[in-house]
This record gives sequence, C-alpha cells and structure tokens, in this order.
Amino acid sequence: MSDRRRILELALESLEAKKKEIDSEIAGMRRELRGLPAKPAAVKAAAAPKAKAAPAKKRARFTREERLRRSQRMKAYWENWRKKKSSK
Repeated sequence: MSDRRRILELALESLEAKKKEIDSEIAGMRRELRGLPAKPAAVKAAAAPKAKAAPAKKRARFTREERLRRSQRMKAYWENWRKKKSSK
C-alpha cells in the first residue's frame, strides 16, 4: 500500500468522525427547536464513559436565622412594592 493511499484513508476516517459529530449536533439542535431535550438520557448514557457516577450534591439548607432574615427582607420588599403601586 502506498503512503499516499494510507494518508487518504486516515484523512477520510478523520473526516467521517467529524461528520458524525456534526450530524449529532445538528440532530440535537433540531430536537431543541421542536421543544425536546437536546440529548435523550439513553444517548447521554451511551456517550458517557463507564465511570463510577458521582454522588448527587446535597442542597445547602438555610439555618433558622437565615430563613427569618430572608422572610423579614421579603416582607419589607413586598410592603414597599405595594406602597409604591398604590401611590401611582
């Protein structure tokens, strides 16, 4: 086999791989335009490497004091908003 032929075969393989990636991106965009998720879970699972899944991060919880401060702040915000709305 000549060197030129081997180079052409490798270039063709590379281009075909890039074409597959582009076709996949196009399909994802079309799904998004139709209102569907970009990639179904099955495709994501197949594309993802077979590594151990990371545990889900736990959501940070607010302390009682933080909730109270936030509540007071929001009550003041809405009271102010109602005053401004009624004065217009």
